[in-house]
Amino acid sequence: MNSNQKQGSEALAAINALFPEVDIMTPAGNLSAVRKGVSGEALRSIVNIVGERNLIAKTIGKDVSTLSKSYRLKRLSPIASDNLIGTLRVYVRAVMIYDSVDVAKEWMNTSIPALGGEIPISLLDTHAGRELVNLTLRKIESGEYV
Repeated sequence: MNSNQKQGSEALAAINALFPEVDIMTPAGNLSAVRKGVSGEALRSIVNIVGERNLIAKTIGKDVSTLSKSYRLKRLSPIASDNLIGTLRVYVRAVMIYDSVDVAKEWMNTSIPALGGEIPISLLDTHAGRELVNLTLRKIESGEYV
């Protein structure tokens, strides 16, 4: 296992640890995690793992300058939790496909022809955008896109 693969495995393990007893990548696990809600402490960990403060703030409907106040919340709202977990699922899928946090982040911040030249990370703040990025990742995973 090279260092990128190790880093990817560690990031995935850290994310899985935030949602004990559920796999957010499965529909049932996703639903369970959303219904339970994301704690402020888990939000802080997600920000540290993913490192995209602006995206995460926008995803949960907060300004980046006040994001840290949300760390004190017992639970995010159901809508904010759903948006955050949906974004996290896309991030996890990219890390799994590329087997590297760095390569996944590079892809997420690059203009992608299959997305009409859009940068994937700029699409993750909406459900429709996340679906579009997920579809593209599935096509990459299946070998349709290189």
